[in-house]
Amino acid sequence: MIRMSRLVSLVFLGLVLVFIGCKDDSGISEVSKESGGFAAAAPNERLVPEPVQFSERDCEVIHFVLSAETIPDGGSPLYLTPTVREQWNQQGDWVPMPTQFEPWLGRLAAKFRPADGAKLDKGYVRDKETDAMGTMVWISVKEWISDKEVTLEFGHWGGPLDASGKTITCSKTNGKWQIKDITNVWLS
Repeated sequence: MIRMSRLVSLVFLGLVLVFIGCKDDSGISEVSKESGGFAAAAPNERLVPEPVQFSERDCEVIHFVLSAETIPDGGSPLYLTPTVREQWNQQGDWVPMPTQFEPWLGRLAAKFRPADGAKLDKGYVRDKETDAMGTMVWISVKEWISDKEVTLEFGHWGGPLDASGKTITCSKTNGKWQIKDITNVWLS
């Protein structure tokens, strides 16, 4: 009987920890570079991430990862951004994919809308015009290790309990990209 109550206590503690870890963090507005975490911005301050540029090899490997990964949409609109989760503010204010990536978008099975067509509302991704629920997919080159090896950040966010992220390392062998390693996986 004591073992059963201990088991129930551990299960309850685990559920509480999962709930706390996946709580709504829509009040988080800017990255704290010193701590690697989040810090609240001044009440009237609205930080917007800077646009990015992609090289041809960035486009190639990003296209490969977006083609290889399963992207859940649940029938809701998909949006695509190079703005990694740690750089989002309270409204989202996601940067759209650079124009260099536009020719690659048509080759993907998933159909993405521009990131600036979505907003973050109480932790949930919504269409700016219709207010329909959506999913934001982010992908960004983190580091080129060599000409044939690169690390990317990839994830999706629909809301506080509908999200995941990971770091993907890809390598190019015989002219073809392949996933070499997946780390820092989280799920909410």
